[in-house]
Amino acid sequence: MTTKASIRTERWLRKYNEPNPIKRQYVSSQVAYEFDLQVKVDSAIKEVLSENAVPTILNIPYLNFGRKIYALARRYSGKQLLTEIDFMMYKSVGQGLDKAILTKILDVVLNMFKQNGQ
Repeated sequence: MTTKASIRTERWLRKYNEPNPIKRQYVSSQVAYEFDLQVKVDSAIKEVLSENAVPTILNIPYLNFGRKIYALARRYSGKQLLTEIDFMMYKSVGQGLDKAILTKILDVVLNMFKQNGQ
């Protein structure tokens, strides 16, 4: 069965040119893992949006918020992470997104991040 993650991985690998087979295999497994996580994050965000009856036209800004939070959680920790999250929340609310929905997305994404042992 072809999944979104495997399709993304195949497309990426077509463009990746590494002659060393050991390195190519390692990078391939890492890319597959990351794309799988991206699909899971997107699915979790879409579930929150569906539960809160968010209009389809607003899915992209909320998805972008969730993806950015996940990226920040991978890069920062502690007080710096909280500062970055506060900034993203302020920016997104300023763009007209609902703070309650953003908070739910934040909780879901950070819980996924913790579950994946990162």
